[in-house]
Amino acid sequence: MHHPLIASVLVGIGVALAVICALGVAIVKNALERLHFASPVTSFSAFLIALAVWIDDPTWQSRLKVVLVAIVLFVMNAVLSHATARAIRIRDDKHFEPQPADRIPLITKENPTGLRR
Repeated sequence: MHHPLIASVLVGIGVALAVICALGVAIVKNALERLHFASPVTSFSAFLIALAVWIDDPTWQSRLKVVLVAIVLFVMNAVLSHATARAIRIRDDKHFEPQPADRIPLITKENPTGLRR
């Protein structure tokens, strides 16, 4: 079925989310915090736009293509975010492995939440 109004609303929401996330990336100073603003664009916005194409376009080729692109974006977002965070940690701390001086809370039997007391 062809529903241009629903598709337009979904694309509008996806674009609005992308603009809000771009503003967040521009405002936040910390590089690790910027990763949190960049992630919703490749997961939620891509899903909303893929859903809009699925609703608006009746051909199976375009539906299949947009779903595959959304899946690749979703999976690669996790990989790229992890690699970027790792590179930022190496750049800032000059090492990746946790050191005793890092004071990273560990999850243990005595402290199952990992929160500092």
